[in-house]
Amino acid sequence: MKKILWLSLFFTKLSLAAVAFESEIGIYSDFIWRGTTFSENKPAVQGILDAEEAHGLFLGTFVSNAEFSDEALGENTQVTSEIDFIVGKRWFKENWEIQLSYNKFIFPNAEIFNSDEFNILGRYKSIAYEISYMDDYFGYQGVYQYYRLGYIHQLSPSLETNIFVGYNAFKNPKGSLKSRCLDNACIATAQTTSGAGNPDYIDIYQVTRKTINNGTSFELAFNWTNRKEYTAADKVISKTKAKDFAVVIALIVPVPL
Repeated sequence: MKKILWLSLFFTKLSLAAVAFESEIGIYSDFIWRGTTFSENKPAVQGILDAEEAHGLFLGTFVSNAEFSDEALGENTQVTSEIDFIVGKRWFKENWEIQLSYNKFIFPNAEIFNSDEFNILGRYKSIAYEISYMDDYFGYQGVYQYYRLGYIHQLSPSLETNIFVGYNAFKNPKGSLKSRCLDNACIATAQTTSGAGNPDYIDIYQVTRKTINNGTSFELAFNWTNRKEYTAADKVISKTKAKDFAVVIALIVPVPL
């Protein structure tokens, strides 16, 4: 949070003419994040507000309704919304782009899930990549890493289709029982399974986007993953196939500032 405040103060020192702002509101039939639904396969309304100065320093915000919980962790684990803050730096030319960022995930009234992430995004011509690192996966003890490759195909100036393949890696053994921190000092813990109930898994996301003259865009996306879910009860582990195949329809509208 200190980094976010620092960058906010930095932007105030600049002329507003040197800062580009972007904002939009989107309505999605599902909230998919790295192959996993964050809304229990229900619709989500999402908004972003970004600011970037001429040298590539940027500050971003993301807000959405969300829905998930973890019964093993007791009270105050029911997520109803998500607020993210991102600070970072971009370098780019005509055919390539690199972005380094620090992301803060915040879940109001369910702070146990709050997390920090360090992220690298890049593009060379039509090839995109992403590498991410968390030392706590939404509060679970253990390193989480994410690797994704994508192909961006511009069919016309207003129509593009992209496909992304991601690999979600968890340090802890698949399905192992472990403790979950219930406070900052990790004195109080709860029995759960590794990686928020997930073993390592692959996710595939294909999205086609059509943009019209006023900047409004329509999206049709398909999400598939081989993710399994583990649950723990009385030190016995059960495994089931996650229901994370989804067809996502979205309407995204720019908001003039």
